[in-house]
Amino acid sequence: MARPILNLGEHRMGQLAGLIASSHAVHMDLNSVIDWSRGVDKSLPPKRLECSNIYGTRHWDVLTDAQRIEMLWQEVALSASQFIWLEEALNPLFMRLLHRNHRRVPPAIREYMVIFCREEIVHTQMFRRYLKLAGLPVYGAPDIQYFFEELVTMHPIVGVLCVYLGEALAEEAVMRQQGPGIDPLTRQLFYEHHREEARHLAFGRSICEAFFAHAPVRATERIGQLVRGMMSSLVPEYTYGPEIARHLSFDLGIDPDDKEEIRRVQLSPNNRRLTDETWGHLLSWLKRMGLAAPDYDWFDPPPPRPASFAP
Repeated sequence: MARPILNLGEHRMGQLAGLIASSHAVHMDLNSVIDWSRGVDKSLPPKRLECSNIYGTRHWDVLTDAQRIEMLWQEVALSASQFIWLEEALNPLFMRLLHRNHRRVPPAIREYMVIFCREEIVHTQMFRRYLKLAGLPVYGAPDIQYFFEELVTMHPIVGVLCVYLGEALAEEAVMRQQGPGIDPLTRQLFYEHHREEARHLAFGRSICEAFFAHAPVRATERIGQLVRGMMSSLVPEYTYGPEIARHLSFDLGIDPDDKEEIRRVQLSPNNRRLTDETWGHLLSWLKRMGLAAPDYDWFDPPPPRPASFAP
């Protein structure tokens, strides 16, 4: 094999072997992983009320109880859609990265990346079935979607890192929204998804930490500039998605084209609290890896796009 382009030390390779063994031993079957026959109960909230994107704002305060529950269901539809678009995008990305660099990816890493793709295909099927069962829309792809199409031309670590960050954003958000009194099928859906997703996050974090422990400073700076641009675009979309207003049966009072009001909602005290609680550790990790300055914030304007970081 030529010099490996992705690599792990002996200890991390042992951890990867455990992930591979777990994936082969326990993996999701679409028909049996959830009791689809019981359906969803849309009279119940699908997540905790205080985790609504608009909780604590004047827009939330004027809603009836029924409107609040409707709002929560649309927010969950947006979250499920974000998983669909992310997980459908990463499959061709990982496979094309493996094909481009097939002589430089160790067999165990290759095997897990293929397993990763297999599991994500089932995840997207599960989320699409859930949205159809619940009578909820599949929201449009995020603005960042085009970015994943460019990653195949870059060093594989950039693709692994961006997938890790995107999945960590989505996974941390939905898992922290769980609690008593929510729709049972929705709770089961996200719990079962998390069982496999936790392995994916462990893989991505491990690969990235191994790389950046020895990466040249210039390479780290360029990759950091790229991922900060991605995160400064994604985090606001995860904090409040303006497209939700188009799917409600009532007027939310937030024009989807009113950028100033949308920004106020995204930066509301409750959203800042949720952002810190949900993704604060991820922000600290970025800074510890040298990918963001100590004063970087998710809501900083995206930096200019750097030149591609090639293998």
